[in-house]
Amino acid sequence: MTSKSEFDKEFEPITSQQMYTIENIGEKRYRMKKILMMENAGSRISDYILNKFNDDIIHKKIVTICGLGNNGGDALVANRHLSGHIFAKQSKNNNNIDKIKTNLSLILLGKPNLLKTDEAKNNWEIIEKLESINKIIYDENNLNEIENEIENADIIIDGLFGTGISSTIKNPFSSIIDKINHQKTKSFILSVDIPSGINPDTGEIYDKSVKPHATITFHRIKHGLLKNSENSGEIIPVKIGIPIEAEKDVIQ
Repeated sequence: MTSKSEFDKEFEPITSQQMYTIENIGEKRYRMKKILMMENAGSRISDYILNKFNDDIIHKKIVTICGLGNNGGDALVANRHLSGHIFAKQSKNNNNIDKIKTNLSLILLGKPNLLKTDEAKNNWEIIEKLESINKIIYDENNLNEIENEIENADIIIDGLFGTGISSTIKNPFSSIIDKINHQKTKSFILSVDIPSGINPDTGEIYDKSVKPHATITFHRIKHGLLKNSENSGEIIPVKIGIPIEAEKDVIQ
């Protein structure tokens, strides 16, 4: 179990509203665009996975499940970074891009035009052009295909929900969360910012949640991670370039 005392002062916990305010101040006052925050978050996810699995990454099937918010957007960016790194590792003996395929599958749980932010939409527009990433867009006919992808994964990236979850989880999200958790003894599960289904402030599980081996969280730790550390796995806080000045009048 992770406790608050284990982290440096720079990562002391905050509420989801404080984080939202800091992001807005960072963009409006200091011109640190949110798309840059997303880019840095996705890069940190990629770096963590690459450092954990090193050269063995080329033998791992990575399946990412993305919702329609910025949590999913962070995971989209991570896949782009992973694609480049995995290609570089594979191309040591083969420089022909056309003959190299990565082991990345990205599942988008909704129609791309319903992505909630410009940042997420922009990153999807990049991803959909990349042949190195296998993309599956959920519809009512392909849930079995999605569950098979999850079942065959060595690494699962949970980008379903971010800090906005506040109600009962419906299908297909509910059954996909069940499938992810069923894989815990077989696959390494990494949640983005907060495990999907956990309240970022109270740690409450409204209905059900992903139960990851690790959670990578951005700028500062969310209170809910520490209040429900038994369901958060290893908590990995990372900075994403938001100026410390953006915390003025927000963090007391």
